Amino acid sequence: MKNSQRQLCNSVVMVRPHDFGFNEQTGLDNEFQHRPSKVEQTSLRKTVFDEFDNSIAQLESVGIEVLVLEKQHSEKRLPDAIFPNNWFSTRENGELIIYPMKTQNRQDEVQIPQLCDLLENAHYNISQVSDLREQLSTDKVLEGTGSLIFHHPSHRVFAAISERCQKQPLAEYCDKYHYQSIDFETASSNNSPIYHSNVLMSCGENFAVLCDQVVTGKNRKVLLNGLLECVDDLIIISEDQMSSNFCGNILQLKDANQQPVIAMSKSAYDGFSLQQKKRLENHGSLAICEIPTIERIGGGSTRCMLAENFLNKN
Repeated sequence: MKNSQRQLCNSVVMVRPHDFGFNEQTGLDNEFQHRPSKVEQTSLRKTVFDEFDNSIAQLESVGIEVLVLEKQHSEKRLPDAIFPNNWFSTRENGELIIYPMKTQNRQDEVQIPQLCDLLENAHYNISQVSDLREQLSTDKVLEGTGSLIFHHPSHRVFAAISERCQKQPLAEYCDKYHYQSIDFETASSNNSPIYHSNVLMSCGENFAVLCDQVVTGKNRKVLLNGLLECVDDLIIISEDQMSSNFCGNILQLKDANQQPVIAMSKSAYDGFSLQQKKRLENHGSLAICEIPTIERIGGGSTRCMLAENFLNKN
């Protein structure tokens, strides 16, 4: 039996970037990361905190609830903690799901008790914690909604196979949660796999954004057809829009009045053509977060910073 799950939520969890910086471990397969200059390094913490706080203000101004998780559980340096959607997700049945991460310093980000406290103190109900690090095949990697692009109404999940999203745990996940998987291979112009699916695509209720240039192999047509069976509006972006502007790294949410909102970075907004912006605005008002430093050094954008909270309140 398939579990119902709505597509959009109006609450997100963000993690304050206390240790933000270039991540040597993830930089091995994330070609979007860039080392800060020595001059930039001197003011990096203040710059990133400002971008983070301004993003919260922007989201809250359009009616999105933001719950902020602080770093309290570890003295280890966690340069990518600002991207929490990779280690957990939530479902409206009250389930909190924990995912197996690839690198050690990303594995160290997981702080289940602190996350539970944050959510429960905000009056959200957690009925169970499903730790996929224990349930999936040993030593396998599946990095949350960085790897898994859901269209919940059709029970489909789209996933780019990479070191962050391996086929076996993907199949096990889909079997457990009753999703049909459409997986595919990718290659950038540098012939490297795209490290996370949510860099090259996004799926909302009735629209999707996709960089089809980087999708390779026989499943490209299957992916395109699968998306068009889920949504009416498929917006195709170029590899430059994906890599230079993070146009694929956007997220449709809803505000307190149940109206759709699309969160994206200023870089993504600037990267979309005028026609593409008009098409996006048909699917929600745009919440634009200016995060150039986070994007350049962290190699991720607005969607990566947002972990959706689908839990119901007590």
